[in-house]
Amino acid sequence: MATLQVQRPKKPVYRRGVVACRKCAALISVQKLNALADEFSVQCPRCGDRGHYAKRAIKVEELPERRNKPRR
Repeated sequence: MATLQVQRPKKPVYRRGVVACRKCAALISVQKLNALADEFSVQCPRCGDRGHYAKRAIKVEELPERRNKPRR
């Protein structure tokens, strides 16, 4: 007899993109990955250098959800 397996819902995941600064190699986080153009410009929070980066240079990090309260 076949039995159905109930799958648990996956824990919510927070995704962010990260690029490395060309000058000081600090990690710069990027939100709204789907809305970015093929080339974009961001400012480094550490050294203040503004660089142009390609969308393919983004590394995606998956982190656990940061909220303590569930969404309504």
